[in-house]
Amino acid sequence: MIQTAKNPFKDKSLSSLLVRFSAPAVAGMFANALYNIISRIYVGQDVGAAGLAGITLLFPLGLVYMGFSALIGVGSNALFSIRLGEHQTEEARRILGNGFILLTSVSCVLTILSYAFLDPILSLLGADSEVLPLARAYAEVVLPGYLLFGIGAGMNHFIRSSGRPKTAMATQLIGAGINLIFGPLFIFTFHWSIRGAAAATVLGQLISFMWVMYFFLRGNTMYRLRLVYCKVKKRIVLGCLAIGFSQFAFQLASSVLNFILNHALLKYGGNLAVSAVGIAISVNTLVLMPLLGISQGAQPLIGYNYGARKYKTAIQTLKMALRWGMCVTTVGFIVIEIFAVPIAAIFNSSDTALVTMASRTIRILNILLPILPLQIMATSFFQAINQPVKAAFLSLSRQVLLVIPLVLILPLFFALDGVFYAPVVADLVSTLLAIYMLHLFFAKHNLRLFGKVK
Repeated sequence: MIQTAKNPFKDKSLSSLLVRFSAPAVAGMFANALYNIISRIYVGQDVGAAGLAGITLLFPLGLVYMGFSALIGVGSNALFSIRLGEHQTEEARRILGNGFILLTSVSCVLTILSYAFLDPILSLLGADSEVLPLARAYAEVVLPGYLLFGIGAGMNHFIRSSGRPKTAMATQLIGAGINLIFGPLFIFTFHWSIRGAAAATVLGQLISFMWVMYFFLRGNTMYRLRLVYCKVKKRIVLGCLAIGFSQFAFQLASSVLNFILNHALLKYGGNLAVSAVGIAISVNTLVLMPLLGISQGAQPLIGYNYGARKYKTAIQTLKMALRWGMCVTTVGFIVIEIFAVPIAAIFNSSDTALVTMASRTIRILNILLPILPLQIMATSFFQAINQPVKAAFLSLSRQVLLVIPLVLILPLFFALDGVFYAPVVADLVSTLLAIYMLHLFFAKHNLRLFGKVK
């Protein structure tokens, strides 16, 4: 039973628990970000700016897959952690089984629809006659990887929340390692060009998926997948979707945002601007992924302690995660501001125009990095304590209520700079909103957002 001495949520200090759960998540998320950025470097060196634009234009479709994976994976994981804290082991197993069935069904449907309407989707995303063949070549190969990612990433949350954060980290490291090894082999040795980058991604996701499924079917865990637990229950499905909706809304809104952003970039700066932003987003992700890893590590701890009615411990976990996250993003901000030009040159040093625009874009999009943990951790906190409405509002406040209108309005006055600065303004407003919502929650419980929990 969970109450035994082997309970993974008990340790001699909160900091050691947070390290235990967050460090593997940080390593895994960072590895994923690293192989994404290196994959773009390979494509930039082999195909150039047009290849980078093709991958960047496909990003909104990838976010749709991530959104549905988060809707089910994050939502069911939060519910799973709460039930563990309440010592409802059988219910936790049912949540695991229902989560797997939903993840598999939704990912398969998305992939079928993507292949059926691929060219219209790519045209809608903004691919012109120069970029469309490259985007199509990449998409035709990479879509099975999206399917495998949707299932594997969603199930990997359960591995972490069941007390096996190192195993969850291995899932991400395996995919990243395979991609890093086979990417240059497929692109430069086999001369598969942009298809080679996609093939390496698919291979990495396939091996990661097989690792996850082995864990739940044959691995050393008390939470194995069994048919008896895979019978879909309406109450479980609705509970998972309610909690995961905020993350789904965030990813779906991100997809819509990237769609609008790409069209604005094409209008005011052409394919060069799309490529520059693609580079900037890759660099930004390299810093944000460790932050998200800390958030992922903290979420099951918050959920477990909240479910066990240890509210002060849950709040202490949030504050500690915030401090660590702000340290990570502050260091990232300093490095980016100093080395923006050489970082941009890694992607294609021979294209001076691309390096100039990309380095400037990198600096602009990362201006507010040091304070972003406040918004991201606040969303994760409200998810973990089963307050999905607040979490969804925080997610949507940036992506829908702020960024999209700003992307449409600011360029009318500032042209391309308006497109670049729209996410920055939105980040500032949404972070202030997150601080306000956390303040209200803490005040309701006679606590302070800043300062020690008494």
